[in-house]
Amino acid sequence: PWSCTLTEKERPEMWWCWSQAGDGRRKENPHHYLKIKGQFVYGQDLVPEYHWFNGKVDRYLQGDPIATKGPTVLNPLHGDIQDPSARIWPFKAHWAKQPYDTVTRCLLVPVTGGPGGYWHNFNWDQALRLNVTNTGQVYSGHYGFAETVTYWPLSHMVTPKAQALRCVDCHGPDGRMDFKALGYPGDPALVGGRKP
Repeated sequence: PWSCTLTEKERPEMWWCWSQAGDGRRKENPHHYLKIKGQFVYGQDLVPEYHWFNGKVDRYLQGDPIATKGPTVLNPLHGDIQDPSARIWPFKAHWAKQPYDTVTRCLLVPVTGGPGGYWHNFNWDQALRLNVTNTGQVYSGHYGFAETVTYWPLSHMVTPKAQALRCVDCHGPDGRMDFKALGYPGDPALVGGRKP
């Protein structure tokens, strides 16, 4: 888990919802809501997500279609229980809602700053049209907001060694690991590890 001594300013951002941007009636707070960026959720003392990881990732590229079910993973992780180079790794999952074209089903890149940018007149359609000349991406004129997730490997912002996890934190009856989701038939301490 992340350090419990973080100030609100230092806590990790967990969720960013662009679809909430533009509401001038809402009270602004850089850790909860900004008219130019939308709504945020920050957290602390969170249990990471655990996934198999062999050190390689893919990337969502401009023009790739979004997922038909569930969130679009912007950096799909490589590795699974059958991969001898993969290890179970802790990740921070960052969730967002981003603009996409409802016809082409691709994420869109708005212009935010400068004349005509979203931060000046809070018009998504105009901000998305404006960036067509920069990106060359097709924009149908119909947009929505799609859920995305990005996985950040945790190698910093961890607790001091005196608070390091013990075996029972993962393998006990209330352990943090979802071993079935990781591909095991049960807790590997009881049913055995993966086969070579």
